[in-house]
Amino acid sequence: MTMCGRLNQFSKLPSLSLPGRALRIEQRKKQREDKKAAMKAVNNICPTEYADVVTLSAGELRCERMRFGLIPAWATGTKAEVWRKFMLTFNARCETVFDLASYRGPILKQRCLIPVRGWHEWPASGSPFFIHRADDQPLLLAGIWDVWESPDAADEESGAVVTSMSVITTPPGRYMAKFHDRSPLVLEGEAASAWLDPGLDKAQVQALLRPSRDEQLEAYRVSTAVNNPRNKSEEVWQAVGPPVPQAGDTPVEIEGDDSPQLKLF
Repeated sequence: MTMCGRLNQFSKLPSLSLPGRALRIEQRKKQREDKKAAMKAVNNICPTEYADVVTLSAGELRCERMRFGLIPAWATGTKAEVWRKFMLTFNARCETVFDLASYRGPILKQRCLIPVRGWHEWPASGSPFFIHRADDQPLLLAGIWDVWESPDAADEESGAVVTSMSVITTPPGRYMAKFHDRSPLVLEGEAASAWLDPGLDKAQVQALLRPSRDEQLEAYRVSTAVNNPRNKSEEVWQAVGPPVPQAGDTPVEIEGDDSPQLKLF
């Protein structure tokens, strides 16, 4: 089952403080990038849409727009062909990220952070929940990225280069287990800073691939308006029910909803 498939960011990139890193974040503009990168969405960012992503270059943090769903550099075909072929690469499982061809190169050298307000989870198809920090501070999701360039001259007009990313997922912490059997990898402090370091070896990266502490998280039910990927309004993360308490280990149960589960992370 997949998981992290709907991201929500901020209208302006939030101030980030990472140990030992420059605080100024430079917005990087790239030549020949797919024109879809200019279509900025903040709420209900779905796979194949673009999101703001933080990378480290020459010791400074940079913000880049990346497609949500990694297209590996080695992919063959036209842009339309690889776009369709790699529609389900928006998550990379920590257990297989070093083994799968699409991910094993980027996990070693091309890691990123995706700053989000939160994400959505569906314990059942009619019951979307919004997961965020209880204090509404940004969450930093661990990701990997790559750059693909079309060999087809016909793709130049719409932008022949696609920069893309996937969110790393792990088994859930105690709180997230109430909603799903997977969780995005949330990093803080030294761990977030280390994730961006291209000098880490495989063992050092593996040491970061552990279920996140989730005591700071809060989840509440939201409107099914989020089920419509075209809905980019703030309605998609506004509460229609009380927060699910941190206490207890029982999975969330939705009374009267026996429809098939919709798993998006």
